[in-house]
Amino acid sequence: MSYADKIFVDMCRDILDNGTSTEGEKVRPHWPDGTPAYTIKKFGVVNRYDLRQEFPLITLRKTALKSATDEMLWIWQKKSNNINDLGSHIWDEWADPDGSIGKAYGYQMGVKHQYKEGMMDQTDRVIYDLKNNPFSRRIMTNIYVHQDLHEMNLYPCAYSMTFNVTQRKGEDKLTLNGILNQRSQDVLAANNWNVAQYAMLLHMLAQVCDMNVGEFVHVIADAHIYDRHVPLIEELITRKQYLAPKVTLNPDIHDFYEFTKDDVTVTDYVTGEQIKDIPIAISEEKYMNAIVAVDSNWAIGNKGQLLIRIPADQKRFREITTGGVVVLGRKTMDTFPQKKPLPNRTNIILSTNEEYKVTDAVVVHSIEQLIDELKSYPDDCIYIIGGDSVYKQMLPYCDKVYVTKIDREYEADTYYPNLDEDPDWKIVFESEEQTYFDTTYTFVDYERVKPQA
Repeated sequence: MSYADKIFVDMCRDILDNGTSTEGEKVRPHWPDGTPAYTIKKFGVVNRYDLRQEFPLITLRKTALKSATDEMLWIWQKKSNNINDLGSHIWDEWADPDGSIGKAYGYQMGVKHQYKEGMMDQTDRVIYDLKNNPFSRRIMTNIYVHQDLHEMNLYPCAYSMTFNVTQRKGEDKLTLNGILNQRSQDVLAANNWNVAQYAMLLHMLAQVCDMNVGEFVHVIADAHIYDRHVPLIEELITRKQYLAPKVTLNPDIHDFYEFTKDDVTVTDYVTGEQIKDIPIAISEEKYMNAIVAVDSNWAIGNKGQLLIRIPADQKRFREITTGGVVVLGRKTMDTFPQKKPLPNRTNIILSTNEEYKVTDAVVVHSIEQLIDELKSYPDDCIYIIGGDSVYKQMLPYCDKVYVTKIDREYEADTYYPNLDEDPDWKIVFESEEQTYFDTTYTFVDYERVKPQA
């Protein structure tokens, strides 16, 4: 079984059983309903991975290694602080209108410093020392620069790497080891993501410096599990575990600056299913809209198809969403004409398939990435349009739902939550009854009931 799974399970069990709660403390993050997002946390978690034995990807659920590698290269190789240089959108929340996150992360890696050997940035200094003075005990980086914190849109979480080279008995090649120091980590959302990133960094540096890869040690000052993540973690750590996958690098790359995420190959990666409906703690209010057509039982579809197509409903849909952002799942995209994005709108597609791409659309691979992507758009122009899973996962983030209520029952296999039975929602508009042949329907707008101050 994967040793990374064992480490992850043991860490989570220790946090849940022996950690301390922040309940009652003044905390910054909160849930969409306004409730403070408390955590159970453990101070000083240390995990050790032997990269010679396996690459540390958990199999309890899939970690998108290529996406994780892309972000690591954005910091260490491109030395960028601009989200326009990154393939994903997980940093958009902290970017200014020009795409900059300030003097954070990649910016610090690219700052040149004066050494006896000349001017170098931190990445180049690491590579220089590994090649020319490998047994130095001073091969390290630091991006938590206090004098620049006021100009960072986000303080670094994973902030320091220390490299250490050893000579194993009987081996000609040297062995590269590394320690990652991290001040804070959301265990469910980011633990294996960060582990995979910096394990890959060690593999890449070892290859270009003609070394073997050794141990990776991960030190987390505040490893925490959010209160609403606890049942998800409890279920996750009881899942079946599989053998670690095989991870290889393009052997023809001998210059760190030539690596891309496509030089990473993952095979035999068998995992449990992705966790759905993960509650996302947010640092500021972010609400949006949904638009849906339902029958008298709040059914929305059958066998991947709409129940009925009503011209007036389609016209209303176009009028409301044109010029805005539509959020949908891959299966909903497949129902569009020629499987093409809706015109005159920004289409954001949620798909767990990391290889899935759509021309003229933004593709995200998790709810976490989706939430981060949406933070760069105004609330009033975002519309959740299906399908079933996306509707249910995003409803907590909606404060208005445009509903076409069809006075008829259809054979169906997917349903929208019945807002009439939910005290958190109220009707703010209802049209007169309309007809389409023998079908009657009304347009009804719902708004979330705001809590009393």
